Amino acid sequence: MEKHTRPTTWKVALALVAGAALVVLLWRFIAPAFLLAAGAAALAFLLLPLCRFWERFMGPGAAAALSLLSTLVFLAALLLLVLPALIAQIADLLRSLPAAVESVRGFVERLSAWTQAAGMGEIALPQLDLSGAAGGMLQFAAGTVTFAGGVANAVSQITMAAVLSAFFLVDRHRLLLRLELLVPSRFRGLAVRMGMAAQREVRLYLRAQITVSLAVGALSGLGLWLAGVRSALALGLLIGIFNLIPYFGPVLGAVPALAAALTSGWQTALFAAAVLIVVQQLDGSLISPRVMGGITGLSPAAVLLGVFAGGCVLGVSGMLLALPAMMVVRTCIRVLVQRGET
Repeated sequence: MEKHTRPTTWKVALALVAGAALVVLLWRFIAPAFLLAAGAAALAFLLLPLCRFWERFMGPGAAAALSLLSTLVFLAALLLLVLPALIAQIADLLRSLPAAVESVRGFVERLSAWTQAAGMGEIALPQLDLSGAAGGMLQFAAGTVTFAGGVANAVSQITMAAVLSAFFLVDRHRLLLRLELLVPSRFRGLAVRMGMAAQREVRLYLRAQITVSLAVGALSGLGLWLAGVRSALALGLLIGIFNLIPYFGPVLGAVPALAAALTSGWQTALFAAAVLIVVQQLDGSLISPRVMGGITGLSPAAVLLGVFAGGCVLGVSGMLLALPAMMVVRTCIRVLVQRGET
């Protein structure tokens, strides 16, 4: 038995190494197809609970098609209701960026004059040259508009990913079986347990994190609207998206909100800052503990380092993916350590 098992294992290992080397060499050509497959797999993962629900009443093909269709109809209806107001508020927010920069410049100049009048001339405050910052903001705004146009022009790719996700849902049992057969038989049971445990934890995390982000975004948008901040809907949506990033997300979301509030005066900016602080306190003491509980099970230091490393590698996308990736690695290690337990 050993004589037949070892050569097979070595053949599989060599095939995996050769395949990995080939992927690295041809990554420039493989990357578009890989990203398309990864996006379709992520969409299939999110649609899987809905597909399982519909499979109680119909076949797998019809269930996958109905899951995708119902999700698209829901998103289309949501966009039709929210998108016109959101676009108008984003345009208003972009128009207000130069005024926000001038408000910050005026505050720095007044603060510098006050320190000089108070006899603190030796302590020279750094003169902030915000022209570059204004250019960067406008460049970011132009990039955002370009991105929106790119999304509109990439409808065909999104459609392909959606159709491919439906095929993944229909053939998921066969695809998973083929993936299992790629693993050597003596490690197959362990690999299956790792995959099932990682899938369960990531699904729980995504469900809880999306709920928390929706709550934080809604509360922030409502509070900013009550404070008199322009484009409160767009800013609330932005704060909710950034809230998916642990630790750094609230800071990243607060910057555009405070910049927009500055266009209406310092009193509005102070009210907006107070609103954001109150919402984050509610999130930290009430919303997240009740919704998230102990799902992550990771220490704050590990999360902070992981998010920082993800940001260095992939930017904002890396910061968003860092915590789920850490949870998957943690789960696989735990299953590996506990493989001998019953």
